[in-house]
Amino acid sequence: MLYKLISTYELLLELGSTERPVRIEIFQLPDGKRFRARVWVQNTYNLYPTLININEKGDDLHAVHSSDDLNQEITSLILEDPELIRGKEFNSEDEVLRYVEERINSFAKSLQGE
Repeated sequence: MLYKLISTYELLLELGSTERPVRIEIFQLPDGKRFRARVWVQNTYNLYPTLININEKGDDLHAVHSSDDLNQEITSLILEDPELIRGKEFNSEDEVLRYVEERINSFAKSLQGE
C-alpha cells in the first residue's frame, strides 16, 4: 500500500526541565480513511571522532569535536499500536493527530515516573 504524507506537525515535549522538539508525520491512503503516523524526537549527540583525533604515532590530538542534532524515530515506543504503524481507520486527520498527541503525552509521563 502506498501512503501519501499529508501533514507534518511539531510540538515541544517537556521531559523534566528540558524541552525536546517532536515531529509528527501523518500519512493517508489516497483512496480511503486509513492513516499511518511516524513520530520523531530530536536529540543532541556530542561526538568525538577517534580516527580524526589520533595522529600516526597514536597521540590524541583533541582537535575535532562535533555536536549534532539528530532526529530519532520513536514511533514504536510511542504508539504501541501496530495497526497505526501499518495503517488504521480514523474519521479525520484531526482524530489521528489527537490520538498521537495523547500517546506522546502518556509516553512523556511514563518517562518521568508518573
